[in-house]
Amino acid sequence: MNKILLAHTSWYSEYIKKMIEISSKIIQEMGFSIDSIKAPGSLELAALAKSKILRNSAEYSGVLFLGIVVRGDTSHYDLVTNETFRCIGDLSMEFADVAFINNVLCVENEQQLIERLEKNTANNSKALLSLINEKSS
Repeated sequence: MNKILLAHTSWYSEYIKKMIEISSKIIQEMGFSIDSIKAPGSLELAALAKSKILRNSAEYSGVLFLGIVVRGDTSHYDLVTNETFRCIGDLSMEFADVAFINNVLCVENEQQLIERLEKNTANNSKALLSLINEKSS
């Protein structure tokens, strides 16, 4: 069980690519291998990760969710962020032996995304590794 699942979205691909690069580097430096899956959007992340976990039940030590939700002019942002976080939280309770970290960045605009992307992704990648260590001790 030395494998991490990176579950990421397809929206904002240039930024997601950067998130994958940052997290992969940190995770691989700690000796973990990585599987990656791509969801169409944030709402689909938890269900896609669950499907992968169920097919490979003992394979993953942790799951890192990578996504971006930028506020628009409608209430869609609130619905997407609330449901995404709820579903990831539910998944973490259902598979309590697996470490889950949510790095879906919810931002007001692109500038805020740029300011938070590198730091949040690095911190959350490290948090996943820390949580894996806690769960395995």
